[in-house]
This record gives sequence, C-alpha cells and structure tokens, in this order.
Amino acid sequence: MEALRRGSMGNTQTQPDPFFICPEEQNEQDLIDGVIDALFFDKKELEYIKNDPLVRMLIGNDPGHYNFTIITAMGVITEGKQGTELHTAIERLEKERGVATIRADTGTARSIDYNANKIEEAVNIAVELKRPYGLVGYSQGCANEMNFEAMMISGTPDQQKVITGDYGLVCRQLLFSAANGSMHGPATEAKVHQLITMIEEFLKYQQGYFSRAFISTTIDVLNSGLDSSAFQKFLGGTKSFLPYASRTFWREAQHLPHIPTCVIRGVLEAHTTPESLDMLSNTLTKQSGSALHDSQVHVYDAVGHPVYFKNRNGRILKSTDMGGAVQRTHHWSPLCEEVEYMRTDRDVEHGVFDCAKDRHIFPFCDVNARFGIIKYAGVEN
Repeated sequence: MEALRRGSMGNTQTQPDPFFICPEEQNEQDLIDGVIDALFFDKKELEYIKNDPLVRMLIGNDPGHYNFTIITAMGVITEGKQGTELHTAIERLEKERGVATIRADTGTARSIDYNANKIEEAVNIAVELKRPYGLVGYSQGCANEMNFEAMMISGTPDQQKVITGDYGLVCRQLLFSAANGSMHGPATEAKVHQLITMIEEFLKYQQGYFSRAFISTTIDVLNSGLDSSAFQKFLGGTKSFLPYASRTFWREAQHLPHIPTCVIRGVLEAHTTPESLDMLSNTLTKQSGSALHDSQVHVYDAVGHPVYFKNRNGRILKSTDMGGAVQRTHHWSPLCEEVEYMRTDRDVEHGVFDCAKDRHIFPFCDVNARFGIIKYAGVEN
C-alpha cells in the first residue's frame, strides 16, 4: 500500500495521504483513479484509460478455469526450471483459473539457440497436457521465445505441429522485452574496445621490464581464459543485446500471423528505482540520451515487433502487437526473493519490490480469454 501511495503522489493528480491505507472508506470510482495514477506513466495514456467507460464498469471475466498452459522463459540471469520468478502470482493464477505453468530450463548467459531448445523441451511437456499454451518471456527470455517460434516454423513437420496443432501456441506475453537488444550492448562493446586498446598500450610499455618467458606465460593464460567454454558461452548469451545480432535474428525469423502479442513496458522514477540499479539506470540515460527506460531497455524498444529491421515478418508481428500502456515500474519488478540480498533500507521504505506481481500475467490471460483466444475448460467453441 505504501508503494501505491507513493506512486499516486508522483503524479500531478494526487490522492490524499491515507487514500490507499483505508481503501474500503473510499468511493469505488476514486479508487479506480488512484490505481490508474499509481500504475501508468504516460499522462495521455493515463487519461485515455480513465475516460474509457469499460474501465469504469469494472466488468470481470466469468468465473471458471481456463483451458490453457503458460510456458515461461526468464531473463539472461535465471535458474531455469528451478527459478522462482513470479511464483506467487503463478500460484494464484493456477488456483483461480486453473492455468498450469511450466518453466523452461533456460540457462544464465546462454545463447538464444540454446535457450530456444530448452523452451522446446518445456513445450513438448505442455503439449502432453492436451491444452493450448502461451509464451511468457521476460527480458532476454522474449528473444529466446521468439527464436523458439521461428525454429519451430522452419523445422520438421513434427516441430511445426507443436505450435500449429490443436494444442499449439495461441498467444504471447513479453515482459520488458530485450528482443530488440539494449543500448547497454553497443555501449559496452565500445567501452571494451577502448579498454583493449588501453591495455595494449600499457603492456607495450611494460615489455622492457619483463622477460620473454613471463610475457609468453601471461599471453597463454589470457588466451586460455578467452578460449574457455564458460567465456564463449557467456559471449553467446550476451551478443543478442548487440545491434548486428538483433538484425541477423530478425532477418531470418518467421512467426505465426494470427498470434496476439501483449507487452509490458516500464519507466523508472525516483521512488520506483531499486538502489542497486541507480548507477545502471543513470548510465543508460547518459549513454542513450533518454530517460524513458526501465534501467535495461527503452520503452520504444520493449515492443512486440522488430524496430530496427523492416521486412514482411516484422509487419506481421507489428499487426499482431496489441501494445500496452507504459507503467511506472522498473525492470526487476517480476522479482522479489531473487533479489533479497540486494534489497536496501531505501528499497524497503519505497516498496520498490513490493509492487503487484499479478499484473505481469493475470491481465494477459484475462484479455485473451475475454476475446476467445483462450477458451474456458470444458468449452469446445
């Protein structure tokens, strides 16, 4: 509640201090305004949502379970199927809507091809449940899931059936998508090139002070580290943030033309920034010249279609991208226990990790169920 109160105070249209402390004493329509003020960043989008009569009516979906399974693929740092991202929201979704969730066993800093194969393993398990499924990606997990879909379409007939059959793919959800890369990628690449040049100049000067044997040993150690399997896997997992890798992927990718894509994008504010992300967010702002980001990706990149490469497949994805209002949150909003060791007193005071977790998956399921993309259990048509 403290986080919501602070969120509403950050907007020009603020509510009284005890507004969210005693919500039962407030008018329903005032509560709607307060929640909208607390959640959404862009003033034009905020006013549009407030003026939507359907929002005012608060028409919920009919009770019942959905005939649906979620496949999750989390970010560049993840514990795969042992991960706990969004586990409380996932448990509530299963209890209220009967939606099963299967975590893909993706790896930390692994290539999108490796992770796509792990998603395929999770999808094969979901197909055995004989229920349609949707993909939920977070950060780099969005690129992994897009790559999985492209691999299935261009694969064997059995692989194509996995996404186009009766129990195939029906919708996507992209959380803070890094499928279009991140400014961190090219900025870091430029810094690494400068660092290598500086080290080379420094070592050239030191050649006169060390023996040939010592220099050869040092070079061998460096080469062994750079050629190691762990380092090569790390490079493969991070290159998707670079522009050239992103363009290569989107140039070859294929995706289904009838699958709706939902997205969540966020913008940081002073009261929603984890203290551990202060330097990273300020660095991204300085590197890009824009503060419209969640500390990892910008709002104009975190969309459900390619931004920097234009082709037929990109137009298909753009036509199925339902978009999403920019929210007042940070890139780590799906996390809680996973970042407990980095939570500071300021984070606790602002409640930056206590934001509503349900928003990451409940609206995605409900909107697709409302329009018949996701069926209710026991309902054929």
